[in-house]
Amino acid sequence: MSFDLDEDILQDFLIEAGEILELLSEQLVELERSPENSELLNAIFRGFHTVKGGAGFLSLTELVDVCHGAENVFDLLRTGKRHVTSELMDVILQALDTINVMFALVQDREPLEQADPSLLAALHRFSQPGDDPVAEPIVVTPVVEPEPEIVVVDVPASASSHQDEQPVTSGSSVDDITQDEFERLLDELHGVGKGPSVNEGASATQSSAPVSNSASTSTEPSDVVRLHIESDSNDITDDEFERLLDELHGSGKGPSSHEDNVAGTESSIVADSANEQTAAEVTSGDEELMSDDEFERLLDQLHGIGKG
Repeated sequence: MSFDLDEDILQDFLIEAGEILELLSEQLVELERSPENSELLNAIFRGFHTVKGGAGFLSLTELVDVCHGAENVFDLLRTGKRHVTSELMDVILQALDTINVMFALVQDREPLEQADPSLLAALHRFSQPGDDPVAEPIVVTPVVEPEPEIVVVDVPASASSHQDEQPVTSGSSVDDITQDEFERLLDELHGVGKGPSVNEGASATQSSAPVSNSASTSTEPSDVVRLHIESDSNDITDDEFERLLDELHGSGKGPSSHEDNVAGTESSIVADSANEQTAAEVTSGDEELMSDDEFERLLDQLHGIGKG
C-alpha cells in the first residue's frame, strides 16, 4: 500500500468507509433477528461492495480480499441462492472484525497484514451457490421392552373340587348298635328290667376267657370277638352281633328257643349279682357305644364265665 496519493482522496475514503463499517455492525445484529429481510441483505451487500471499491482504488489488497469475500456471500443471500445460518453469521462477523482492524491500520498509516487464511477459505466456501448439506439428525428409536406375558392356567373343575372336598370319617357306621338299642334287645331276651346293662359290665374289667362253641360250628365266637377288636372302632355292628348270636345259639335258634330261655334264666341270676356290685357306676342316659371288653364281660354275665 502507498500513502503517496492525494491526502484528500485518502481522507474521503476514511470518512466514508468509517461510516459504512459502523452501519454494517448494526445491520448484522439486525440480520440475526430477521434473516429473510431482503432490503437488509441488499444494504449489507452494498456496504461491503463500497468499502471494497475504495480499498481497491487505494491499492489496499489485503482489505480488498476480505471485503470481496463478504460481498460474494451476501450476493448469494440476497438472490436466495443461500440462506442465513448461524455458522455463516459467525464467519461474516469475524470478517467484519478483520476489516475494522485493517481500517484502523490505514488510519494510522500502518502497513496491512494478510487476513487469516482459514477466514478467507470460509468466505470462499460460503460464496458458492447452494446451502451446505446439513447432517440428518440421528433418530434414536427407543427400545420398548415387551411386557411380561401373563400365563393363565385353567384348573379343571374336578381337580379344584377334589382339593376342596376333604374325606369325612365317622366314628360310627350305619351298622353300629347303640347302648340303648342293645339294652332294648336284652329286655326282649330276659324281660324288662331283668337283663344286665352295658355299664354294669364296664365296671368289672377283667381278661375274658376265649369263647368256645360246639365242634359243629365252623367259626368260633372268639374269632368274631377278635375280628371286632381288630377293627378301627370299639363299636359292634348289627351284622357282627347277629353272627355272634347265631354262633352262641346256633343258626336260627335265637332268643326265642328253649335253650335261650334256660340261658336267659342263668344269665339273669349272674346279671343280678353283677348289678349289685356295679350299680354305683351306672350312668343313666349314656349314649356311648359298647367296647370289646364290655361286650365280652356281657357274654360272661349272660352265659357264665368261660361258658359263653
